[in-house]
Amino acid sequence: MLRRLLCAIVLLALAAPGLKGQDGPAADRIYIALYNIAYSDIPAFMEARQRYAVPILDRLVEEGMINSHGIWMHHTGGEYTLRETYIGHADTNFETFLDEYLGGYAEAHPDEFRAVNGMIRAHEDEIFNMELVNLTPGDGPPQYLYEAKFQVPFGDLPEWTQLWQDHFVPVAQKAIDDGLVRGFVIQTHNTGGEYNWKFSWLFDEWDNFDEVEQAFFSALPLDHEVFGMFRAHRDELWQQAPGN
Repeated sequence: MLRRLLCAIVLLALAAPGLKGQDGPAADRIYIALYNIAYSDIPAFMEARQRYAVPILDRLVEEGMINSHGIWMHHTGGEYTLRETYIGHADTNFETFLDEYLGGYAEAHPDEFRAVNGMIRAHEDEIFNMELVNLTPGDGPPQYLYEAKFQVPFGDLPEWTQLWQDHFVPVAQKAIDDGLVRGFVIQTHNTGGEYNWKFSWLFDEWDNFDEVEQAFFSALPLDHEVFGMFRAHRDELWQQAPGN
């Protein structure tokens, strides 16, 4: 199995700029809320989030219920346009967290809560375990998140994971060492969603992507067994949402 390199710096990597991270239990679970919101509604959504939701979320971070929170905007492809992330630890009860967060928001600002929910045209939730996190410090959080999602038969996951550990993780580490990326994250499926294994690149700038992908796909020939082990695959590109 993958070594768990869960370090505190991931709180900055997956949270939006300026949001607080808590010193406490290691961040090892992530709750992802995906929203389909019209681009024309995103400025109003973000303004409401910053004014009404973020103070509640920051309080829950301070209380240790979650480690951090953030929001990304879809840059290209896919059904959803905004992605909120809530990073927790082994003892995080996300159901309790959502009750505190959304219940507190609805009680304190009922009109604004209804207005924001009225902007959501589609919604999906996912919870993943954060198995491997490797990230270098920087002046702020990475601005781009490129995520490769895979649907791997559960019986093949140990072999699949070992192949990635042996062949792809060293390439990803070299990309960090060469300054091409800020880091990478591997997540495994906990509950919800079509895909059960994810590899994410974290970038400061998007210009390096072609070079990174060329190095990545040069690690193994395309007829290697690893490329035939997954049943479905999907890539997504996200950037930090404006207005954070």
